[in-house]
Amino acid sequence: MYKFLGSLKGWMKLVWSVCSGQGRKTVQLRAEFTPGKVYYHAPPPVKAFPCPSPFGVKLETYLRMAGIAYEPMYDWYTSTGPKGKMPWIEYNGEAMGDSGLIMEFLNREKGVDLNQSLSAADKAVGRAFTKMVEENTFWGLAFNRYEDNFDKLHELYELPWDIRLVMWLPRRIVRQAMWAHGIGRHSKDEIEGIIEKDLKAISAFLGTKPYLMGDEPTEVDAAVFGQLSGILWAFPDSYLYRIVTVDCPNLQAYCVRIKDRYWPDWDQLAKKFKKDQ
Repeated sequence: MYKFLGSLKGWMKLVWSVCSGQGRKTVQLRAEFTPGKVYYHAPPPVKAFPCPSPFGVKLETYLRMAGIAYEPMYDWYTSTGPKGKMPWIEYNGEAMGDSGLIMEFLNREKGVDLNQSLSAADKAVGRAFTKMVEENTFWGLAFNRYEDNFDKLHELYELPWDIRLVMWLPRRIVRQAMWAHGIGRHSKDEIEGIIEKDLKAISAFLGTKPYLMGDEPTEVDAAVFGQLSGILWAFPDSYLYRIVTVDCPNLQAYCVRIKDRYWPDWDQLAKKFKKDQ
């Protein structure tokens, strides 16, 4: 019973943090740390991808693109960061939250600039696409998981049987968050139409380029890949998957390109960390 309640509390904490946040909070940091080392906290891998959070995939992809060494700390849904969200990092004895702000900090700290080749106008476009996928398209991903494919979600997350019994609770949290955002007030057809326009906009801008802004990846690619990977490798019979693979095949090729270049261990990570069934 205690194990069940602990798992439930952790699972609810993760879902709530991803969807709405819990405000600032104090987190327990390690007593000893290696100066200059990034300790990366995220939900553990599942069978489809290394992190069920698209923002976790974004941040870890950025770390790999930038060549920043890090140590992953998989918290099994029990530890959220200083802003009540995951992913987060520990660095030189301090906790930092929000994937975008973490990237800005590490850019300054490590002297990294993945956008150095971009003009001011191109940087503006990259920011616009980042905000679109994270503030709008993300909710289509949430709808796809917690509404369209809710009966399959426990398989994707490899949840133990006890958590499966109470999955209606995180589903309620997601619905409330979507309603507060505004997108949850639309019909299913309207939501799907909105997200389809987002994906086709990305596809049209990408065209035949290897990456969104040209021949080499920039920060926006980490953000877009974080969201698209959650579509491409989650539910192969969903309408989002059809858009990415059939209507916009360049998006599928784009995701595979990033995965092959920066995630050679993708499949190994997904297979290594299994939960007790």
